[in-house]
Amino acid sequence: MHFNDVSISLPAKVRGSEAEEEWQEVDWVTWSTGAVNIDPESFLMVFNPTGAGSVKAKPLGNLIRASAVSCQGEEVKTFIVETSESLHKTYRLTFSNVKHASDFSNLAKQAEAAHEASSQLKDLGASNTQRDDGLEADIRSKLDGRWPLVFIGAELYGPDPNSASSGSEVLLGRGAAVLVDPPEDIRVGSYELVFYCEDVGAEKPISTFTIVPKMTLERQAASEEDLDGPAASFLLTSFGKPAHTLCFEDNDVAGAFARDFRVRQKLMDVSLKTAKGQKAARELRGELTGLREQSLIARMLGLLRLLMLIAALACLARLAQLYLQDAVKQQPAVYMQMLKRDVGHVLSMSAASSKRAVQKACELSVGSAAEDDVRACSQLAQASDIRRCLDRLTGRAPVIDSDFAAGSLTACSG
Repeated sequence: MHFNDVSISLPAKVRGSEAEEEWQEVDWVTWSTGAVNIDPESFLMVFNPTGAGSVKAKPLGNLIRASAVSCQGEEVKTFIVETSESLHKTYRLTFSNVKHASDFSNLAKQAEAAHEASSQLKDLGASNTQRDDGLEADIRSKLDGRWPLVFIGAELYGPDPNSASSGSEVLLGRGAAVLVDPPEDIRVGSYELVFYCEDVGAEKPISTFTIVPKMTLERQAASEEDLDGPAASFLLTSFGKPAHTLCFEDNDVAGAFARDFRVRQKLMDVSLKTAKGQKAARELRGELTGLREQSLIARMLGLLRLLMLIAALACLARLAQLYLQDAVKQQPAVYMQMLKRDVGHVLSMSAASSKRAVQKACELSVGSAAEDDVRACSQLAQASDIRRCLDRLTGRAPVIDSDFAAGSLTACSG
């Protein structure tokens, strides 16, 4: 707002802070006359002296409050003004007409209300900061050895625990959002998002969220209409659980939280993929082993079925041969008895052949002899004959030659 022909006076002697309250006793000296411009948002007062020429406009500070100076029988045109200027904090402004004085009075009331609200916010901010620092210290003490990441100045919104409707969302608490990692001795454990409320303290969290794969943290767009809203808000969703909203007063704190949360969430995604890959590999190895075993068993069963089919065909062929060769046709049971004898004969011949094959293999591998040949050698009368027989069976050189034995006997008899 713009006010012309405003006379500004300064206190002749500043006696300390009590002058602000006892301005009636202050002597004023007229400084200058000119135009005063006041910004309606910041309430910054700027004075332009009349006829100053090249003299620059002088800021008088932000308007804090104004007190009207009333004179008996006259309308109010003079105000004692307090500003945020450090050198000259108090001024006396006299307006040229009543309308300007009335407009200034209304503007001064707005400035005073805004100043009181700002002071309350500062006090509340200082109080909140003190509580946040105390809560953070308590949380770190409670989780000593786990090295938690504490993000103060947070608010948690979620379903109303006292309402059956899942659509209503209420403030669950204000405090700190904490990321807690598993102990160091666990390679990949459980990562948690824990929320501590300043009303409850660090003894017990009001909400705990296990960070699992597919959990999402989506930043919400800030509302242009809500100027007093949080600096940043996130929508936290997980499969099978109700959604929650996490708000932060400081944008830097919110950014750090989102970064650290997503690191742990992606780690859980990678762990899940690794576990699924290992499980799939184990299943494939088991299937491959089963296929190999089934392939060997299938071959053996196929060979067995082939042998049984050949045996059945051979038996049918033998029955047909016996029936055709027999001039006197007999009962089928007779031919079955004859087939049974033939099968037993074939089996005995197969067993004998197998036995001889095994014995021959033993002879070739370890130099052993057949049981019947050894029994024949043991029935000889002379020891020398038995020895020569055994040497012949085992393929060894004879120890006692026949000519040498005969000469030795002749010499002894002479």
